[in-house]
Amino acid sequence: MSGPSPLQGSSWRIGITCHSNFGGSGVIATELGLALAKRGHDVHFICASAPPRLIQQPNVTLHEVQSPTHPLLPHGDFTLALASRLAEVSQAQQLDLLHVHYAIPLATSAFLARELCGASAPRLVTTVHGTDVLTLGLEPAFKPLVRQALLHSDAVTAPSRFLANAAKRDLQLSADVEVISNFVDTARFAPGKPGAPVLTHNSNFRSVKRMQDVVRIFAKVREQVPCELMLLGDGPERPAVEAFVAQLELTPFVRMKGESKEVAPMLQQSTVFLLPSEVESFGLAALEAMSCGVPVVASNAGGIPEVVEHGKTGFLHPVGDTDAMARSTLRLLQEAPLHRAMSLAARAACLSRWQVGPIVDAWEGLYARLLRKQK
Repeated sequence: MSGPSPLQGSSWRIGITCHSNFGGSGVIATELGLALAKRGHDVHFICASAPPRLIQQPNVTLHEVQSPTHPLLPHGDFTLALASRLAEVSQAQQLDLLHVHYAIPLATSAFLARELCGASAPRLVTTVHGTDVLTLGLEPAFKPLVRQALLHSDAVTAPSRFLANAAKRDLQLSADVEVISNFVDTARFAPGKPGAPVLTHNSNFRSVKRMQDVVRIFAKVREQVPCELMLLGDGPERPAVEAFVAQLELTPFVRMKGESKEVAPMLQQSTVFLLPSEVESFGLAALEAMSCGVPVVASNAGGIPEVVEHGKTGFLHPVGDTDAMARSTLRLLQEAPLHRAMSLAARAACLSRWQVGPIVDAWEGLYARLLRKQK
């Protein structure tokens, strides 16, 4: 659990901006803000709406962003509206620091907001989380804006070495990108008592998640072991997934749970977690499963190997190799000692490497360095 600040009673006024959806960037931004508030910092969330995991607690304020429409802007313009709101809140609350979680368009808005604030502008930390660097950030229409926002941030961070290296290389950044890992609340995401075999996947159902591979793995496994598939989340690929499940005549065995603020109880029912993504910047969904003692079968791509240790906390295979992933899943279902060992190892890894407290310490250390430089 997050405890008192180690920085001798220092407390700051911190603005946090993230996308208001169920994606990993919004989850980790919210969890970080709540942990900072528990340590006595004055935390201001500046978002389109309340992020799903945001709860009411002392030292936390939500400032929603409205995007007014106009004949020239019939759908509004969130980037400009956010910039204006960031500047307004920064000045009204005398923020010491802005921490934006996602480069586009949030860091661009923060850059504009600092220009509006002038000499009183707060320090700016930008955390890249994945597609803002790996896909959107490389689009010719967006790359110059992303690069400018990152170059004008006082610090740029990433949750994995993989993503930090990609950001520095592909966006030609002169300064290093600091790695500060994601974390998991190990008290909330604790092992449960699963019953019948359940394979689980949790994501925003985008093409990069390779949702049909999840179903293919399940179909191969179910040929040999009776089990269910539990799909957590929602997104643009859901209709195609439902159609594929029906085509394979698996509908009675697949539970589509949709988006939920509380995924821990469902992970605690799980036997194996599947993450066959094309790429992941980190794999927060896998980390939350591991904290619940659920071994992971995933693709050996992006930042996943920094989270899942092959042969110890799960199994990693090449992207698209659903045969190998199915074989590993079957081993976990059929070899109880192996599953038990990996379950214990997954939980132990989370307790030793990804607890809230030490990682929030690292964030406070970064903030302190930036604010001392300002003085």
